[in-house]
This record gives sequence, C-alpha cells and structure tokens, in this order.
Amino acid sequence: MKQHFLWLLIIMIITPFTIFSQNKLPGIVIKLTDDHHPEPLAGANIQWLHDAATGAVTNESGIAVLPLSGPLPQKAVISYVGYIADTILITGTDTLELHLHPDMQLSEVHVTAKKQSNFISSLSSAKTEKITDHELKKAACCNLSESFQTNASIDVSYQDAVSGAKEIKLLGLSGLYVQNLLEGMPFLRGLTTTFGLDNLPSPWIKTISVSKGIPSVKNSYEGLSGSLNIDLKSSINDTQRLYIDFFANQNGRIENNLIINHKINPKLGMVLMTNGAFTPVKQDMNHDGFLDQPVAKQYNLLHRWDYRGEKAEGQYAVKVLSENRIAGESGEMQHSDMPHPKYTIGIRTKRVEAFAKTGFFLKKNDASIGTQFSGVYHLQNAHYGVQQYHGEQGSFSGNILYQTNIRSEQHQLVAGTNFMYDHMDEALDSIHLRYKDFIPGLFAEYTYRPTPKITVVGAFRGDYHTRAGWQFSPRVHARFVLDKYDRTTLRIAGGRGFRAPNILTENQALFASSRQIVVQQQPMVEAGWNYGISLQQKFELGGREGSVTVDFFRTDFTRQSVTDIDLSNGQAVIAPLEGKSFSNSLLMEFNYEAVKGLDVKLAYRLEDVRTTYHGTLLRKAMLPMHKGLLALSYRTPNQQWQFDMNTHLFGKRRRPNSFAGDEGSRYTPRYVLLNAQITKYFKRAEIFLGAENITNYKPKDLILGMPYSAYFDTYQVYAPAMGASVYGGVRVFIQ
Repeated sequence: MKQHFLWLLIIMIITPFTIFSQNKLPGIVIKLTDDHHPEPLAGANIQWLHDAATGAVTNESGIAVLPLSGPLPQKAVISYVGYIADTILITGTDTLELHLHPDMQLSEVHVTAKKQSNFISSLSSAKTEKITDHELKKAACCNLSESFQTNASIDVSYQDAVSGAKEIKLLGLSGLYVQNLLEGMPFLRGLTTTFGLDNLPSPWIKTISVSKGIPSVKNSYEGLSGSLNIDLKSSINDTQRLYIDFFANQNGRIENNLIINHKINPKLGMVLMTNGAFTPVKQDMNHDGFLDQPVAKQYNLLHRWDYRGEKAEGQYAVKVLSENRIAGESGEMQHSDMPHPKYTIGIRTKRVEAFAKTGFFLKKNDASIGTQFSGVYHLQNAHYGVQQYHGEQGSFSGNILYQTNIRSEQHQLVAGTNFMYDHMDEALDSIHLRYKDFIPGLFAEYTYRPTPKITVVGAFRGDYHTRAGWQFSPRVHARFVLDKYDRTTLRIAGGRGFRAPNILTENQALFASSRQIVVQQQPMVEAGWNYGISLQQKFELGGREGSVTVDFFRTDFTRQSVTDIDLSNGQAVIAPLEGKSFSNSLLMEFNYEAVKGLDVKLAYRLEDVRTTYHGTLLRKAMLPMHKGLLALSYRTPNQQWQFDMNTHLFGKRRRPNSFAGDEGSRYTPRYVLLNAQITKYFKRAEIFLGAENITNYKPKDLILGMPYSAYFDTYQVYAPAMGASVYGGVRVFIQ
C-alpha cells in the first residue's frame, strides 16, 4: 500500500491540476496597492464616474468588488488619502490589479492606517472570522494548536494528561465535526486527528478562516459544526524574501523556522519552509510522577510553487514530517513489587503529503474551471505501556469545479464532483480494523445577490460512502445587511452533514489509561443537523470603531458514535447513539479600540452539550459550560512596542463516573489562565518576551491510580499540567 500511495503522490505533483479561485464575486474585482511597495491599500474609495452613488471600499487585503452600473466600458475614480486620485477605463470584468502613486505634496502630513489582525468577514454569507499572521504573533504561537489564544469561538484542549494529544472544540463539539481544510483541501483527517495540531508550524500560516455553522458543500462532505481553512504563506500573498525565527521557554522547549521566498518572475514563485521543534528536557512540575510534557523531536519541511497568469493560476506543494515523542513516568518505578516496567508512551510518526491546484479563467459569464488533488501517506507506531498500536493510512482526494454567472452577477452557480479514497489499517493488541472507503460525490451551490445587502446561498450534495451508503446534504446560508450604513449584519444558516468514524485512532486518548475498550457495535456513520443565527453590530464611538456580535447555534445528532466512559466498571464502550444528542452554543463578543492603539476584546460563551449514555442523558464530560475571555492589545504611537494580554476564565466541568465507588456528580474547580507578552519592533527584526499561566494554576488529580492497575486513568485532564512559564524569541526577516 505504501508504494501505491507514493506513486499517487508523484503523479499528482507532476500533473498540473486543481482548484480555481473560489473568492471571485459579481462585479469588477479590483486589487489596489502602493506604487512603490506591494502592501495593499485598505479603505480606498472606488466609484463610477457617471454614477457616484455606486461604489466600493477596499478591504484589509486591498480588494474591492465594484458593482456594475450599466454596460461597459465605463470610467471609475479611485481616491485614497495621501495618494493621487486616478481615473481608469474599465472595459471588462476581469480582475484588475492597480497601483496608486503617493502625493508628494503631502510629504509633511503623516497618514496612518490601522490594519485589523482579527476580524469577521463582511462579505461572507456564513459567519467567518479571519485570523491573520499578525494576530498569531500576539502569543506564544509555535504551531496550529496554539493559534487560537485570542479567539472566543475555538478552544484547543488536551485529550489526556500524558501523551500531549490535543483537539479543537467548536460549538462544544470535537474537531472531528469540523471541516478541516488546508487551502481548501481536506486536512486533519484519519490518523492525524490526534497529534496533527502540533504538526503545522504557525510561522508558515498566512491566515486562518473560522466559519461557524454548517460549512459549504464545495470542499468536502465532512463538517457539521463549522469549517477551519488554513492558508499558508506563498510567493503571492507574502513579501518577505527571508524569514528566520527562534523560540525557547524555561521548560526546555526549542523551535526554529526558516522560510525562503523567491519570486522567479512576476508570474512564478517558490517557497521553501523548514521547521525543527524539540523538547529534550524531562520535567514534572506538579510532582505527580509523570512528565508534564512529552520529550519530543519533530522535523517539518514544505516546498511549494505558485503561478499566477492572466488566464490560469496554480499552487503545488509537498510536505514531509518526522516526529518522535516519549511520555510517561518521570522517574524509576517506585513500586518494585509490581511486575511491570516503568510506564512509558512512545509514538513514532512519518508522514508525506502533497497537493496540486490549478484554475482556468474563462471569458464567458465570468466563468472558471478548476481542479484540486491531494494525497497523504501516514505511518504511526506506538506503545502505551504494554499495549501496542499500529496505524497506517493512505488517502487521495480530487475535486473538479465549474463556476459561472447566470445571465448576470446577481446569479452565480458552482457545481462539481469530487472523489475521496481512504485506506486505513489499525491494530491495538487483539483489535484489528481495516477500512477501504470510496466516496464519490456531486454538489451544486447557487448564490443569489439581488442587492449588495442581500446574499442567499442554497446548496445540495449527494455522496456514496462505502460504509455509510448514500448520504444527502441540503444546506442554506443567508446574509442580510439591515441598515444603509452597512453596520448591522444578520446571518442565518442550516443544513445536514455526516462523517464516517474511525473508532480506534479517534479514541487514542483512552489508550493511556486502564480502561478496557469494548466495541459493542461498530458505528458506520455519524449524521446531524446544524442551524444557527448571528447578528453583528458595528459602531463608532469617540472616533474609534467597535463591534458587538451575538450568535447562537444548535446541533442535533440523528446518528452518532458514542464513547461511554461513564460506566463504573472502568470500561470504555463504543456503540451507536441510542437516544438524544445535541449541542447548544451561545457566544457574545465585544470589540472596541478603547483608546488609540488599545484594542479590547471581551467575550462570554455558554455551551450546553448533552448525549445519552447507557440510557441516561448526561452533560458532556470534561467540557466547561461557561467560558470568559478578555484580550488586550496595545501598540505605541511610534509602532515600536506592542503589549498583549489574554485572560481565560473556565467554568466547572463534569468529571466522568469512571470506576466503582466513583459514581455521582463530581466537578472540576473553576480556574483562570493569564498570559502576557511584550514585542519590540525593528526595521528587519522583532524580539518578544512573554509568560504563560502567570497565575501559576496547577490542577490536582489529573492522573488517578497507578500504572497497570485497574483504576489507572489519565483522561480527566481539564487544565495544563505546567505551572507558570516564561518564553522568548526573535524573528528576523528581509523584505
């Protein structure tokens, strides 16, 4: 199987396929930059010469969509403070890349603009939050798992107290129900779901898009609670020719990255990214006899090529990973009367993946055709004490899409087909599971925009899954701007989603405990309905902008794979859902520039998640019902210093009733995590110094019982085992 998938990857890379630009919108798409620098100009006004009432404003990427106002050709006027206004003749609907010249007569006037590092997309029909690379620098963010410290919607939590496994939670549900994408292609699937969040370095990331609610049908059949799409740095979206960083903390963690960005010509460029992450020091700060973090060694390498021409564009990349991690007891076995050796966990991972994307732009009806192909080979061998685990995965996905306007820009259609193949081979001692899943699918998405203030998207897809059979997924999204100043936006969404569970790898966090895993009946499919509403109100107070956002989402499962750890006999029983299972998620968020340069984010989230376990409807274990977030970020007027702080308040969590004599309602305590960082900016470098868990909160009883005993349990982790930690680093770059 290994050779089979390596050949697929080679064929895929040398074949120029993949996805078209899915972000094209009706009207004239205009990208505006400075004439002397490639930086985008945000906030520039563009309007028709003959119809000044019809216009647009460039967003943070310097892009604006100018609605048509009569037949072409027509003249448009572009204006921006500090730049010479320009009048251009627009003859067609192709994307225009324009440059403005600075007004030299204003050389004594200092014009500054603030670029948002975290914002909600105003054009998306779904509630989509954009996290940029500037936002990622506000905390100790070395990989994807640490990229959401200032985000109120997503949590990243440890799955157990020993191995270091982490998972995303969105709307109170596991990341398994999120449509995880890497530049529009399936990501974090199968064997990589347990440790994959640590395997993508954050300095490689340009933007992260977090969408809540049922996702689009265009990318894959997966996803129920939302989508997470990661865009990496490329020669197109990043201007730094060389980037080097170094990170270290007091716990012995060391990371470094090297990024080389070479623009071969205006149309073609390549990027080489390398990463090394090491944790060589053994530490037990809470003195429970176990390592607080695994001793780990990880290497990452990615090489990509990007092409952007007038009629076609493409991106092609190969990524390889090697990781070894060792966890378990920190010292010699204290109980010599026990027949077993010191309890350790060893996990060895090898992974190679590649993608190829190509899009072709057609003149008729502003249409485009695109394809995307990706492939993965993943090998993982591990031991959890005396248990042996082996996992091998080969996956391939392909997507072909066609996008066109129907008669006018008010009506847009995207239709296509995709195919996914997964070969999974897993073994845990005597349990051996093997899947060969073929999943062909068809989809269509229709977008209706009668006015710039109304967008309605209706979508449908049908898939045949080898294990799940035929599955049909209707979905709808709608966006309404309720006022003439574009300050009040209402969004609604609803639809159905499904996935096929891989019950062993998705429950690896249980391998570290003494629970006996019992597969009572192997679930073939998980399915449910998600629906929600979001309201955003922007305002201006004291000459500074702010926003208030409230959203509510509910998920109802019709079929689900349930892992029951609330049994007093110490078993973990995996079986299909019998009864109700639902999630209610409410988020209220306030953002405001309190004084010039000081951004304030205040959020409160309530999540009520319940599932039926052995005939009883219980609240989801180890999930806080309440969470609060306060994030402050201040940058000095001279732009040379930045101060960031984020405070997380976690409510109580229900502990599972795991073993005999442990029945009844038990809850973890409330606690606060406080993080802070100072950054000094230079012309070609940045130096940062920070601290995590400043309150030095150390949870008790993260690990219950002794290794190999009937009551050994590492699953009840609710907070980081490490106490207060100081870190620092440096970033050096050449534009």
